[in-house]
Amino acid sequence: MSSTAVQAGSTRPLDPRLVRRSRAVRSYLVTSVALATVMAALVVAQSWLIARIVSDGFEGSGPVPAVTAAVVALAVAVLARAGLGWIHEVVSARAAVRVKTQLRDEVVASLLDGAPRRGPRPESSHVVTLLGPGLDKLDTYFARYLPALALALTVPAVVIVAAFVADPLSGVTIAVTLPLTVLFMVLVGYMTRDRTERRWRAMVRLGHHFSDVLDGLVVLKVFGRSRNQTKGIAEVGERNREETMGALRLAFLSSFVLELVATISVALVAVSIGLRIVEGHMSLMTGLFVLVLAPDAYLPLRQVGSHFHDSAEGQSVADDVYEILDGEAGGRAPTYRDHPAPDLTGATIAVDGVTVSYEGRSIPALPPTTLTIEPGRVTALTGPSGCGKSTLVDVLMGFVAPTAGRVTIRAADGTSYDLADLDLASWRTRIAWVPQVPGVLEGTIAANVRLGAPDASDDDVTRALRDAGAPDLHPWREVHEAGANLSAGERRRLAVARALLRVRRGGAAVMLLDEPTAGLDAATEREVRRSLRDARVTVVVVAHRSALVADADTVIALTAPTGVTA
Repeated sequence: MSSTAVQAGSTRPLDPRLVRRSRAVRSYLVTSVALATVMAALVVAQSWLIARIVSDGFEGSGPVPAVTAAVVALAVAVLARAGLGWIHEVVSARAAVRVKTQLRDEVVASLLDGAPRRGPRPESSHVVTLLGPGLDKLDTYFARYLPALALALTVPAVVIVAAFVADPLSGVTIAVTLPLTVLFMVLVGYMTRDRTERRWRAMVRLGHHFSDVLDGLVVLKVFGRSRNQTKGIAEVGERNREETMGALRLAFLSSFVLELVATISVALVAVSIGLRIVEGHMSLMTGLFVLVLAPDAYLPLRQVGSHFHDSAEGQSVADDVYEILDGEAGGRAPTYRDHPAPDLTGATIAVDGVTVSYEGRSIPALPPTTLTIEPGRVTALTGPSGCGKSTLVDVLMGFVAPTAGRVTIRAADGTSYDLADLDLASWRTRIAWVPQVPGVLEGTIAANVRLGAPDASDDDVTRALRDAGAPDLHPWREVHEAGANLSAGERRRLAVARALLRVRRGGAAVMLLDEPTAGLDAATEREVRRSLRDARVTVVVVAHRSALVADADTVIALTAPTGVTA
């Protein structure tokens, strides 16, 4: 995430993106401000009733029934204030649940719909951390920080007005000292922001490290290196502990500073009131009213300051969420529209000066590239690692929007289309895709192959598996979650079979394959090469193996950008 995004989100009391994109937040804010206004009125009433009861009781003036009525009214005010506080907490908790549900749904939908992004797709471990414990940080953000913020907007203003009406000098004193609390709160906020951001990043790194270890656990076990990872996890966990304890120390320190400032400010009001009561320039009831009321002017601001840590951590999470939803990683915004994709049979695909760059990287992921993919031919993309072959495939699939340049499709009838104008869903129905790491779902081999053509028959599935060099993969063999019981070669052959079936029964006229024969033996590779040739569609294959390159009709060698070596 860019530092700009962090700073923009973390220095605002309320992230405007939450307000713009969530109806639940907008309705919650309206309800919260309304409740806070009523609670501010109850604060004034409660202070007045306490002053009335104490002054009447101390001075012995007024009938007893009046004091009794004031006590009853005070009890009602206290209960009403407590009830409104409870309602505020319930409303906050429900708003947090609705917002978290909405954000989780939006993030999952954004990652599953394959929309083009202006930056690299987020790592799965980061998404898991974000959607799990990450979004749970919004619970305290909504339950503590936002209610305190609503009270801070209404209570001090009402208290200052009430104090000024009762005693102008005290009202002015409160109005002058109150900004000091705000000033110290801002200073504490700047200190807290970086510490809280580091804590969240430490937690994300811990999730990344743990996920990487789990992904490579089999390989580590085979080579006897699994025990060495214990130290690495312990070190990352220790850094997370240190950042957490540092954030807690800062939280206690900042709370102490705000308490000290508020205490000194209330003491100034109390000294002034005490001296004037002793000298007879102020009545006891007025003095008590202002004295009881004054702390409530500073209390909401102190609560905002103490809960700012919840705000900072919650907004750090929100920054990451909106980075995924809005694609803030850099590059120009994708401008895909709803024009249906043309029939790609006989279509020529032209890549004109396409470049892909990511913010924070000095070297482009894909340097300026111009090439033409002829219809019905096998085109091999070659070049050193890091030259952008896989990125070019992502551009052709619409997963990544080019930073510069464009992709043009010239249909068989001579009509030209810009990929940026086409509906991605219809475009992808015309393409059979085999990525570097094929996706596999829990179910059966046949169900996974049929993802390319749901209406295909059992014979079609069996034939596709045979032509993909996988006659040993029985169609009804069970597949565990994420293909855990399949080898890398079996996953790749299954993906090739799925692509072949998509061409034969799914209407695809273009095949995009990223290293489809990697890890396969010579005989299986030969069968895959023959099947690609016999498909009689436009085939674009990222290839390193010489046999696959030799089979191609056209070989396009991409060059690595300056600073990248093979």
